[in-house]
Amino acid sequence: MSITNRDKIAHLLRRFAFGPTPLELDRFAPLGVEGTLESLLDFKSTDEEFPISPWEFCREVGKSEIYTDGYRFAEWWALRLLMSKHPLEQRLTFFWHSHFAVGGDKVDFGPMLYSYLETLRKNALGDFPALLKAVAKEPAMLRYLDGESSIKDHPNENFARELFELFCLGKGNYSEQDIQQAARVFAGWGNRYLMFEMPGEDVQDKIKECLRRNVPLVTSSFSPNLADNQNKLIFGKSAPYDMDSLLEAVAIRPQTAYFITEKLWKHFAGCEPTPRVSNRLANTFLKSNGNIIQILREIVRCDEFWSDNCIQKKIKAPIDFVVPILHQFNLQPILKTMRSVDSTPESPLPKPLRDASGLVLLSMQRQGMMLLFPPNVAGWPEGDAWITPNNLLARGEFANLLFGVDQIDHPLASYLAKQILDSNPITSYNTIIKFLSLFDAHLPAEKQFLLIQAFDNAGGIESLKTPKGASRSLGSVARLLFTCPEFQFC
Repeated sequence: MSITNRDKIAHLLRRFAFGPTPLELDRFAPLGVEGTLESLLDFKSTDEEFPISPWEFCREVGKSEIYTDGYRFAEWWALRLLMSKHPLEQRLTFFWHSHFAVGGDKVDFGPMLYSYLETLRKNALGDFPALLKAVAKEPAMLRYLDGESSIKDHPNENFARELFELFCLGKGNYSEQDIQQAARVFAGWGNRYLMFEMPGEDVQDKIKECLRRNVPLVTSSFSPNLADNQNKLIFGKSAPYDMDSLLEAVAIRPQTAYFITEKLWKHFAGCEPTPRVSNRLANTFLKSNGNIIQILREIVRCDEFWSDNCIQKKIKAPIDFVVPILHQFNLQPILKTMRSVDSTPESPLPKPLRDASGLVLLSMQRQGMMLLFPPNVAGWPEGDAWITPNNLLARGEFANLLFGVDQIDHPLASYLAKQILDSNPITSYNTIIKFLSLFDAHLPAEKQFLLIQAFDNAGGIESLKTPKGASRSLGSVARLLFTCPEFQFC
């Protein structure tokens, strides 16, 4: 298949960002594919333009308490997904969150989840061994996989088992003895709750004192007297492993190279890797010490990434469905104005920003994906697991959330109607083409005709001149589009 430079950039933005907007395609076109990729990878050289602290979600107007449930930190992350100017950083944070899954159902303390998320974000494009070692010591991981209770006389095997099976090697590349011996290595690691060491009359006072002093509320710690210092026999080698040396050894094994790169390929390419691709990416991993930037560059250099098996063939997970649709509206400049420049982490977040965050979080949750609450330690699935009757119904209902149903004034419906009415010539056909372009939708002619019919039946061009009419007609088109089989792929 022959595709244009613009088509390639659109494909790259679907997989490495949250979809292309017409303005972004115009901006990236002069850079070409390589330039666009480097711009996405080099996010640390630009301002993310997301100054909002998660602690603003932990405050309520008129109340002095700081609320620390995990849901508030999920709300904060949802807003960041919507507003961040570093889309690849956020996409990778999500990828690693699903890979090194930690859940708020068991880690029921939001600040621990926040620390874990920041570790994923800061190491998202670094070397895999460094990422693995950092995540293993996160308080949230220690709690989620029962590291807190692991001591030399009673080592807990949960982390060791998931380290080998889900985080690094994959099934069949280790033995039960390897798990048992590795569990001994991790004994002695636990969590220290610094918040309880702060002065204050109650927990709220202690939390506020930690924040005032910029001290973590919880941190991991190592207790030598609870550790097993004897040699351990792992992968046929006996050595006095500690946590870092064992994780380093596991991170650079050939089986890990194949396991991690194939998972990255499936996420970013959206299809199974060929043996040629698997070998190529694994070799890149091994030669670069697991450098994620080098692996992502190699993914894009593979001809298979630009093949018919890849382009517009990845089934949209909820994050691929919800965030790109909202991204098309370019809401970030508007949302930024809703928060005072004088706001601090002690300022409760304004309601419109909470509502925007809630729209992202609720819409993804209705499709089976609740940020920071993965279904289990295996994280979320990829592929056809997301095409269910319930999800198609939820995706149709998402149109109602966006455009309303005969509402007096729905902002997004009025916003889009004005764009259409400002174009020329104004016809039903051009309206649908603009609608499809806005949402990066690619439908055959017969499906486009069905959208035109729905638009005309709901009032057509004339309906766009009133907020209620725009809500009705654009909502009708969106409901059809969002449940269309072709729209379930990116």
